[in-house]
Amino acid sequence: MDRIDCLRAFVRTLEGGSFSAAAKELGIGQPAISKRIAMLESEFGTQLFSRTTRTLKPTAEAHRIYDLARQILDSFDMARSSVEHAAPRPTGTLRIGVPSSFGRRYMMPVVAEYVRNYPEVRVDIRFSERLVNLVEEGIELALRIGNLEASTLIARRLGTVQRYLVATPTYLHGRPLPRTPDDLASHQCIVYSRMSPAQQWAFESEHGRHVAGINGPIHVDDADAMQAAAMQHLGIAILPEWNAAEGLRSGELEHVLPDYSIAALPLHAVYPETQWMSLRARTFLDLLVERAGQFVLPSPHTQTAGGGG
Repeated sequence: MDRIDCLRAFVRTLEGGSFSAAAKELGIGQPAISKRIAMLESEFGTQLFSRTTRTLKPTAEAHRIYDLARQILDSFDMARSSVEHAAPRPTGTLRIGVPSSFGRRYMMPVVAEYVRNYPEVRVDIRFSERLVNLVEEGIELALRIGNLEASTLIARRLGTVQRYLVATPTYLHGRPLPRTPDDLASHQCIVYSRMSPAQQWAFESEHGRHVAGINGPIHVDDADAMQAAAMQHLGIAILPEWNAAEGLRSGELEHVLPDYSIAALPLHAVYPETQWMSLRARTFLDLLVERAGQFVLPSPHTQTAGGGG
């Protein structure tokens, strides 16, 4: 049996999470997938998957082999395409991670365009506000909002996310209107629990930087939930532009402390530092850069050091 076929079965199994998913994608029977994996395990002298009646979990050795196996397959497919005088096409499963609220608002049109352009690719989108470990979870590309911590990830800046301090007229009615950040101490605030420190909000004005201590009855880790809480008149919130803009235009939300600005947050695409990036991830990143102007102010450049793991 061809070792390329065995490697392809291994990669599709790891990406799809099961022998049946790999069999369906490759158009062969599940026993053939199992046989090819067994041949690789014999060839490498190590177990690649821990099997139970309900789960199939890649071993540490499988994760170490995976990136090289993808590189071999991509090189093989490119060589075959060059003989056929055809440009290489991305294939396989592209697993991406996106922040939940931002992803719901902006990502599906980009993904839809991508899969129309590259129908051979299956896109697996993980929506989460959690700072996931890309390597451990098999994510090739992720979007991160906020300042990046030092890491081995590569970051490509896509743009900037503006933020606004808002509340409903109903909440503000009958309460003293905040005039300075310090006045927020007497108000209920809707806290984004993943921002550190969560109990402090920072502002800029012509007089410099202002840090205000805040408190409130609700802590959430999703911007859509913060918007919903604000619309229920539960307090003052810092919302990203996509959550605040419509309410500000309609008058359902009011801009609080308009003389004080909140620092905008950078938006990056991040990916593991490697000598090889799959064609599917590279083409998706290219599309993200091209479409970034549709959801944030584009400011593209590349830097070494990314955010999180």
